[in-house]
Amino acid sequence: MAHLRDDPLPDGVYSASEAAIVRFAQTSTRMAPIDDALFAELSSHFDTQQMIELVFTVGYSGLVNRFHALFHTDLDDVTVAELGESPLPLPTIADHPKGTDENRR
Repeated sequence: MAHLRDDPLPDGVYSASEAAIVRFAQTSTRMAPIDDALFAELSSHFDTQQMIELVFTVGYSGLVNRFHALFHTDLDDVTVAELGESPLPLPTIADHPKGTDENRR
């Protein structure tokens, strides 16, 4: 997991199909267009049904991540350790009041 944010991806960490998935997830998360080269790379590893499932999986993960960002849910220690150093600070709960009716809308 520590290399998921690397661009370009390091050699030897992912299989060719895994690297294609990571590049797709990185690109779509940035909301950048999927170019012909990336589409061809994905097509060389996956059939149409698998690519559709990949799009929905990455999209759903983005939705879940945005939910967690809004509500400042804690990450478990294993996930934090696997992610390694983040180029962005992880959100803190201290700046997000919870539990009072006046903060709910």
